[in-house]
Amino acid sequence: MCHRHQGPSVSIAVVLFELGMQQPHVLLSYSSGGLTLLRVAIDRLDVALDEYAMRFLERTVGLSVSRLMQSITDQDLSQDPPLIDICYYGFSKSQFVNGDDLVWVPLYHLLPDQDHREPAATDSVKAAAHLPPVSDHDLDLLAAALNTLRRSLDRRPVIEEIEPVAFTLSYLQQRTEMLLGTSLHTQNFRRKILESGFLEPIDIAVAQSLGRPALLYQVRSSTRGATID
Repeated sequence: MCHRHQGPSVSIAVVLFELGMQQPHVLLSYSSGGLTLLRVAIDRLDVALDEYAMRFLERTVGLSVSRLMQSITDQDLSQDPPLIDICYYGFSKSQFVNGDDLVWVPLYHLLPDQDHREPAATDSVKAAAHLPPVSDHDLDLLAAALNTLRRSLDRRPVIEEIEPVAFTLSYLQQRTEMLLGTSLHTQNFRRKILESGFLEPIDIAVAQSLGRPALLYQVRSSTRGATID
């Protein structure tokens, strides 16, 4: 008797970050086995996968995402049929989603070894013990997306999709530190970001609890989408 082997299942795995809750969060979905990344099943590869996934997010999750970036393609042979994941990551400005099966989970609760700020890493390990399980495959995809994002910050230090129209350098440094999972030297960070030419000051300052008012900056329009060589 001849047995026909079923081919692999191909999906887009979406790692969606959100930075509005004092630390990075990632959107996960409840399943019978625990928590999983968002997945979009595809049956053809002759389409723009990022646009396909963005339409899914808007239609099903209720989130409008302006851009998705590809991270890695990986396979999970423990599934039947085997699962091939094409992983994309992006950012959401909102934490409000459609569906009770979706939850924002603190990023470093899932990847405590990626947060080198103390005592954040220790706190994350304790908190992770109370989470439903996430597969090693999904954690690998999440770690790969985070590492791709971190490398991109060297070439593009401002994430335009989620930044407000105007912001202080302190605000930008705090957001960068959250994503890198490490503290930065303030003067070095400010010198690098200002020398990059991505920002321009606007004629507005905001009061601070200590020291002089902080100058507000915006992304220079001529540098949108550009990177540092």
